[in-house]
Amino acid sequence: MNIKLQKKHKTLLNKLWKNRNSKQRSFILVVILPTLLASIYYTFIASGLYMVESRFAVKGNEMQQMDLLSGLAGIPAQGGSSSDSYIVQDYISSIDIIQALSNDIDLEAIYNHPDADWFSAMGYEKTLEETLKYWRKRVTVSYDPTTTITTLKVRAFNPEQAQQLAKAIIRQSEFLVNSLSERARQDDLEFANEEVARAEARVTRARVAMNDFRTSIEDLDPTQTASAKMMLIAQLEGQLAQAKTELDVLLSYMNKSAPEVVRSTRRVNAIKNQIMAEKKRITSNGPTGDALAGVFADYEPLLTERTFSEKAYASTLASLEAARVEASRKHRYLATFVEPTLPDEAVEPIRAKAIATVFFGAIVAWAIGFLGIGIVREHVGWV
Repeated sequence: MNIKLQKKHKTLLNKLWKNRNSKQRSFILVVILPTLLASIYYTFIASGLYMVESRFAVKGNEMQQMDLLSGLAGIPAQGGSSSDSYIVQDYISSIDIIQALSNDIDLEAIYNHPDADWFSAMGYEKTLEETLKYWRKRVTVSYDPTTTITTLKVRAFNPEQAQQLAKAIIRQSEFLVNSLSERARQDDLEFANEEVARAEARVTRARVAMNDFRTSIEDLDPTQTASAKMMLIAQLEGQLAQAKTELDVLLSYMNKSAPEVVRSTRRVNAIKNQIMAEKKRITSNGPTGDALAGVFADYEPLLTERTFSEKAYASTLASLEAARVEASRKHRYLATFVEPTLPDEAVEPIRAKAIATVFFGAIVAWAIGFLGIGIVREHVGWV
């Protein structure tokens, strides 16, 4: 019995010793070795990066209005300048600016500097995706919508090259903002000119249709013609009333067969017939189809169209002039208030911080892994 207990005790001690040895080996492999390698790399190998910081804002002379919610919150309204700032931020982090800068600056020479170590250098013959990924590590940009300030940070292995690259990025960003502003002004003017041309064509069509109609009816202004006919009818009706009065006077002391009565009666009838003929010309078509009512049925839509098109044309001309004034006033530009300065020392990488990050990260990874292995072993042993 004692022999069995001694064997069990010896087996348990062996397991504990093996576990202790495996724990030490894993700690050395997972924690000590990576930390040692990181210490060697960041202390003796890692190249220093010089950082140039610049700050700018996209400004515009257009009036910005604040809505009620933004005013209460103390946040400026998001206008055209704000949207352009976001565009500039995305542009600096895109492949487009890399291709634009490559026309004047050799980026491969900057980021494959002789002072750059193998891990920090960009390398040669990279794909666009690899180049963009490396670019975003070395060039960072952030935009604060509260202050509308954009902060640009450029890192390079040489201070002069870092400053040169930062200035080139700002120049390219300024060119982009100017292009966007000019494009917006041109679009506004082009739209206003198109509206003027459309309204002018409509006025021309309305006037041509009006002239063709006047030529077809051989009447310069049917409105004046109708007014003249109404005046004529009014005069005839006045003459008819006067003739009836004279006839009544004559009948008061003469017979109907009297010559003066007959003459006065004929005059009354003649005026009545003339009035009926003039009214018929206005209200109904005769054999020639020249009734003024029919003429007005075709004339009034043409007159309405001409009047409306002329007013619309005048309105588009006023809009074009307003667009010109607004275009000359609406201008956005990139204002740099923190210029790129020449750095005098490398600020990255922060070597102690990098080594500590590797050490604590390795410890966390080792602890999680060791704990997971222990749970698995316990579970397998229980099964």
